[in-house]
Amino acid sequence: MQKLFIILIFLTGTVPAAVAQTDKWTGTWQMYSKLWPHIPPIVLELQIGAPEQGVLYPAQIRLQYGKFSGVYEVLLAKKNDAQLGIGRGKYPIEEKPFKLGIWMWYLNGTLDQDNGRLTLHRMWIDRFGIFMRGLYDDGDLWVNTKVMLRDFLYRDSISFRKINNTPWTHAHTQRIVKPAPGKDSIYYGIYERIEAHNNTVQLQVEDQEKYDRDTVTLLQNGRPIFSRAEINDSNRRQTLQLDSGRNVLAFFADNYGGLPPNTGNLYMQIDGKGYTFDFRHRANAFATFLIADIFYHPGADSNRQLTERAKERSTTPVATIPVDTLNVTLELWDGQVEDGDSISLRLNGEWIAIGFPVKNKLQKIAVKLRPGENSLLFMADNLGSIPPNTAELRIRYGNKTKTLGLNTDMKKNNEIKLIFEELKK
Repeated sequence: MQKLFIILIFLTGTVPAAVAQTDKWTGTWQMYSKLWPHIPPIVLELQIGAPEQGVLYPAQIRLQYGKFSGVYEVLLAKKNDAQLGIGRGKYPIEEKPFKLGIWMWYLNGTLDQDNGRLTLHRMWIDRFGIFMRGLYDDGDLWVNTKVMLRDFLYRDSISFRKINNTPWTHAHTQRIVKPAPGKDSIYYGIYERIEAHNNTVQLQVEDQEKYDRDTVTLLQNGRPIFSRAEINDSNRRQTLQLDSGRNVLAFFADNYGGLPPNTGNLYMQIDGKGYTFDFRHRANAFATFLIADIFYHPGADSNRQLTERAKERSTTPVATIPVDTLNVTLELWDGQVEDGDSISLRLNGEWIAIGFPVKNKLQKIAVKLRPGENSLLFMADNLGSIPPNTAELRIRYGNKTKTLGLNTDMKKNNEIKLIFEELKK
């Protein structure tokens, strides 16, 4: 039998226009606020980029009023199909002629989409020493302008309309949604990545202060683990099973309780080590959410577990394809909304891709077949945030291609047979 060579190649590609769909959040959103005829309007613009894992959205805020202009980078996190949480940190790229500083905290809570508009629902920050902060730092010259902007951020109704569907692209988007350890030091709300080798995590949620009806929500790769759970004396304890590859755990403060802010703490034990994700931390005070970033590396035991899991599910034949070459390229992409789907792929009984993320951008896996019949098995690692787990697959062999749709869930695998027969001379 010929030795099997597997090469995984992750390439950035262009999704065919016929299958690409626009994420409903991405694009440019804009609003104007003009309270009086004799003063200029406040213009607020929100540009949202393509999501990471179907959950994390890089975004840029532009704020203009008279001679003031500000540009800020921010992380948004999908809470459900109708809401994006707003990260606390708004990193200033440009502010002139003065800085707004802590007043940008007032843009918090969620952005709720309804009837084609995006409306801000704040979690109110009041009486905590920030309302007057910085008002007179530049003397009296800009006080009136500062008051207008502060009051707009603090209390005015904010509702955007979408002006285009073009995702925000920038060199900084990766540092917002996928910060590199030791390189990207700006904290947008994502904790430093944890490398896990055990697929189970022990969770415990606690309120660090007096019981005051703080409630929290936790999602794993867009799937709710618990929703609007009140933290009380019966603290929530449970075991969480990790997906292969990246696990984005979004921990939301649903309210600020009776004694603001929310002081919930998510404790995790991973590979015998303890980690805390705490709203009491100075960098998370009055935050809407924080993100735990865990990457699970399956080992030999996991390969055995994957095989057992595959056996427990039914297998649906998708196609049988005769090919004229042993060298075949698999091209995978999500033809619908990118929602955090990942799959594991087995070729002739050997797992060649584990926790492979299915993205809107095309990715390639090059494989070498053996003579005769070859079995490709596709198994869902998760269902993403929009079940089932879907992917478009294009198989390239020689000068020919075959495009197929994959549809898997936690009970069903997909299988493709590739038949290679050498031509007789």
